[in-house]
Amino acid sequence: MKSVSIIWIVFISLFLSIGCSEVNNDITPPPTVGVHPVGFGDRTSPNFHKFVFRENDWSFNLRACQECHAADYAGGVTGQSCLGCHREPAGPEACNTCHGDFSNPEYIAPPLDLEDNSEVSARGVGAHFKHVYDTTSVSVNYGCFECHQKTDGKDLFVHEHIAPPPAKMEFGEFAHSDSLGLEPIYDFTDLNCSNTYCHGGFKFGKSSSQNQWAYAEDYIVGNNYSPVWNSTTGKEAECGTCHGEIDADGNLVTPQPKGHFGAFVITDCVNCHSSVVDGEGKIIDRLKHINKEINYP
Repeated sequence: MKSVSIIWIVFISLFLSIGCSEVNNDITPPPTVGVHPVGFGDRTSPNFHKFVFRENDWSFNLRACQECHAADYAGGVTGQSCLGCHREPAGPEACNTCHGDFSNPEYIAPPLDLEDNSEVSARGVGAHFKHVYDTTSVSVNYGCFECHQKTDGKDLFVHEHIAPPPAKMEFGEFAHSDSLGLEPIYDFTDLNCSNTYCHGGFKFGKSSSQNQWAYAEDYIVGNNYSPVWNSTTGKEAECGTCHGEIDADGNLVTPQPKGHFGAFVITDCVNCHSSVVDGEGKIIDRLKHINKEINYP
């Protein structure tokens, strides 16, 4: 009986030694499985996430990113923070993440557009700078929601306005012509807007004016001009487009609105509107030009 036990002990020891001798200590660990393609965070890679989003027509939801990278995008279960590149307080939700200047949070409107275009001729760029940032323009600058759809609440706007191009157009209060009752329209084919107060969709009535002597007719009326959004001529907001007259080449004939008394040139405007223009007809107070009022003097 004792000899049988010894035989079993020897057999088991031999079996274990053989089994252990076959263990490979140099096994390559399995690759880490991820949901993103290789290069998703590499700006030099064709798989960089911006390019992937673009190829998929910008159909993505930041909430999906938060499921793995945490609500604040600091890493979450992945341990990979988004905030190393997206350094603004809002992280990837900053307005200049997809368009505008990624390095400057003050410039959230194009250029650049979603296709990285910077030229005015690009439909995604167009006259954004003129409307939003240009301090030499003939009016005050306007915010995004004067032309684009507004969703109440920051969180809803950040998440729900991300959609395939073109951008949704929904003109704000200022663009609506109170006097003509026109509905502003943007034509996505011809790339122009029409029926906007800001481009001459207005009329001022003589009967309610304190300066009825300035009226040759019952109303002073604008031209209801339709500027081309991505025009490179530089003349889409020139004097004579919104009120007055321009020739076939876009040159000013007269700034005199329809229904205004007299016959005058641009250097005459200062005689009655000295708080708005100077002797050369240049705008000196943008707050008093294109403001739904007649400023006299």
